[in-house]
Amino acid sequence: MESKVKKLALVILLLLVLACLGAQARRDPDRAALYSLVLPGAGQIYNHAYLKAGLVIGIQGYLIGTAIYNDGQRADFQRLAQTTSNSALAQEYQARSDDYKDRVNNDIWWIGITAALSVIDAYVDAHLADFESQKEKLRLRFEGDQISLEYRF
Repeated sequence: MESKVKKLALVILLLLVLACLGAQARRDPDRAALYSLVLPGAGQIYNHAYLKAGLVIGIQGYLIGTAIYNDGQRADFQRLAQTTSNSALAQEYQARSDDYKDRVNNDIWWIGITAALSVIDAYVDAHLADFESQKEKLRLRFEGDQISLEYRF
């Protein structure tokens, strides 16, 4: 089990390094979304939004950790329900197993929701990366009773 966790941590670290190395001055929204889809938080790193990346990674880590814990508890109570000879205890263990199964399903939904929000956030941030420089090219002019919008290329 520890070997799998170490391999997963190494893959995650490698993806984060690649996301940082692939960062350009002009960010590609599709690339940011793809990075975030593969590894939540990587798109934020690509966009240089490190605080958001830490928040996304922390939330995803917490949710994955609770899903693993709840699934372990579900399996333990399921095993107890199958091995006990007392029918009242078996029902109690099965009810607890079902409760933990519901918790795991809830955790999985939240993992998916936060991952989707991470992808959307990375995509939008990449689009808005050069907003300040583009804003300087836009002028709103008031002349008499007319309003005009001027854009300098």
